[in-house]
Amino acid sequence: MLKSNETDQLALLEFKAKITHDPLEVLRSWKYSRHFCQWKGVTCSRRHQRVTALLLPSLLLQGSLSPHIGNLSFLRVLDLSNNSFRNEIPQQIGYLFRLRILWLDNNTYGGQIPDNISHCVNLESLFLAFNELVGKVPGKLGSLSKLRILAMHRNNLSGEIPSSFGNLSSLEALSASANQFVGQIPETLSQLKRMLYLLLGVNKLSGEIPFSIYNLSSLNYICVPVNQLQGSLPSDLGFTLPNLEVLNLCRNQFTGPIPASISNASNLMRLVIAKNGFSGKVPSLKILHKLEWVGISRNHLGNGKKDDLEFVNSLVNASRLELLQISDNNFGGMLPEAVGNLSTRLRILIVGNNQLFGNIPSGLRNLVNLEFLHLGGNQFTGRIPGILEIGVTCSSELPRERMSMEEVAAQLIKNVRGQPATYVTA
Repeated sequence: MLKSNETDQLALLEFKAKITHDPLEVLRSWKYSRHFCQWKGVTCSRRHQRVTALLLPSLLLQGSLSPHIGNLSFLRVLDLSNNSFRNEIPQQIGYLFRLRILWLDNNTYGGQIPDNISHCVNLESLFLAFNELVGKVPGKLGSLSKLRILAMHRNNLSGEIPSSFGNLSSLEALSASANQFVGQIPETLSQLKRMLYLLLGVNKLSGEIPFSIYNLSSLNYICVPVNQLQGSLPSDLGFTLPNLEVLNLCRNQFTGPIPASISNASNLMRLVIAKNGFSGKVPSLKILHKLEWVGISRNHLGNGKKDDLEFVNSLVNASRLELLQISDNNFGGMLPEAVGNLSTRLRILIVGNNQLFGNIPSGLRNLVNLEFLHLGGNQFTGRIPGILEIGVTCSSELPRERMSMEEVAAQLIKNVRGQPATYVTA
C-alpha cells in the first residue's frame, strides 16, 4: 500500500505524462531526485507534506488533464489557466472535495462540464471561461453553496441557465456571456443577495428580466447585451439598484422610457442601452458625476422638440465622460452650447441622424481629446467651426474595441477573483 504522499507524487508524475509540450521546461524539475514539494508549481502543507496547490498558469503547456489529478486529495487550488490544455475535463476532478479554486480558463477544453464538480463542496471560485465547452450546464452545480465566482463565458454552452443557480447563496459574480444559452433569465437568481456582477450578454436569451432581479440592491453590473430580451425598466430602478455601476442592455428589444430614478444610482459609470426601442424624454443625469459612457443610439428617444437634449446640459459635471452616443433617435432642437463644456476626456461624440438644426456649437473646439465626431444626418446650418483645430480623427466607423463591454466586465471579474496564495496555507 502506498504512503499518502507517495500517492501525491505518482499523481503529479501522471499529470506530467499527459503534457505533450513544455517549451519553457517548467516540469524539468519534476524528478524523483528532488522531493515533489520542491517541484515548480507545487505547494505542500508544512506538516504532512501533502500537495495543497498546483499553480501552473500561463506557461505554454500543451496536453490534457490527467484523471489522476483526482488523487491529489488535499488539493485546495488548481490553476492551469492560460495554457493549451485540450480534450475533456476529467470526471475525477469531483474527488477533490477540499478544492477551493479551480481555474481552467483560457485553454481549449472540450466536451461538457463534469457534473460531479458539484462534489467539490468547498469550491469558491470556478473559472472555465475561454474554452470550447459544449452542452448544457449541469444543474447540480447549484449545490455549491460556497461558490463566490462562476465564470464560464466564451464557450459553446447551450440550453437554459439552470434555475438551481438560485441556490448558490454565496455567489457574487455570474459570467456566462458569449455562449448559446436560450430561454429566460431564471427568476431564482433574485435569491442571490450577494450578487455583484450579472453578465449574460451575447446569448439567445428571451423574455423579460424578472422584476425581482431589479431588487438585488447589491448589484454593481447588469450586462445582458446582444440577446432577445424585452420589456420595460421599472420606474424605481435607481432606488432599488443604488450601487449600480454598469447597465448594458444594448441590442435587445427593450421598450418604454428611461426611468427618471436612474439619477439616484450615483455610482453609475456606463449606461449602454443602444439598439432597443426605448422612447420618451431622456431624464436628467445631473447627479451622475461618475459617468464614463452614455450610449443611447438607435432607439426612439425624443419627440422632435427643442427641449429634447436638455439632458446634455446635465452632463457637464460628468468629469470622466469619454463617450456620448445619441445618434439615430428622434431628438429635435439645437445641439446645446453646453456640449463644449463636456469633459475634456470625451473621445467619441456621435449625434448623427436626428432632427437637430441650427449652428454647430463653436465650443466643440474645447474637446481637445476628441477622436471621433459624427454630426451627419441632421439639419445644421451656418458655418462649420474650426473643428479641425482639435485634431478629430476622420474615421468611417466607430472604433468597436471601445464598446466591448463584456470584455471589460470579464476582465474585472478576473481582477477580483483573488490570489491563490490566500488559499494555499489556510
